[in-house]
Amino acid sequence: MDPTEFIQRLSSFSEEWTLVALAGLPGSGKSTLARAVADLIPHAVVIPMDGYHLPRAVLSAGDLARRGAPHTFDAAALHRDLTQLRRDRCGMFPDFDHATQDPQTGAIEVTSEHRWILVEGLYLLLKSWQLEPLFDHAFFLDTPLDLAMERTAQRHVSCGLCDSLEKAHTRVETNDRPNAELILRDGCRDRAERLE
Repeated sequence: MDPTEFIQRLSSFSEEWTLVALAGLPGSGKSTLARAVADLIPHAVVIPMDGYHLPRAVLSAGDLARRGAPHTFDAAALHRDLTQLRRDRCGMFPDFDHATQDPQTGAIEVTSEHRWILVEGLYLLLKSWQLEPLFDHAFFLDTPLDLAMERTAQRHVSCGLCDSLEKAHTRVETNDRPNAELILRDGCRDRAERLE
């Protein structure tokens, strides 16, 4: 989606302070759209759900192979931090360090200067995580499944997670596609305003 179109939607909100969920499948463009909006608007800030990955050191070999599945995130910490953010309208939040492949504590600061807080991630609308009531508005980037999976495979190669496209496609089929199918089965797409 064109970030300027999304900014127009955000600008139509009547709230002076808005907590927005930006969800979607792996490879749907959530991070790209959120970063583009924050780059264009000084009073927008992005909190990536990826900052709530459990550290690699605490994951078993099986969990590392499925990293990115819901159980490899600290959903309770995300819920706690977003609840506190709604109350205080400021706080410190983790980011994801792609060099170490681990979360980076306290890397993102939300201040009273920020009007639009964009939280982006796969599972923000998952029923079992119970985050939906914390958001003022929720959006789902509605990207066709196969296109999203191809983008994800390309990203695995470009970021160094896989050293060949063949290995990237294997990882997609054994990890990312099951995660995407879970999101669709759970009805996340239907509980949000869709963006194409």
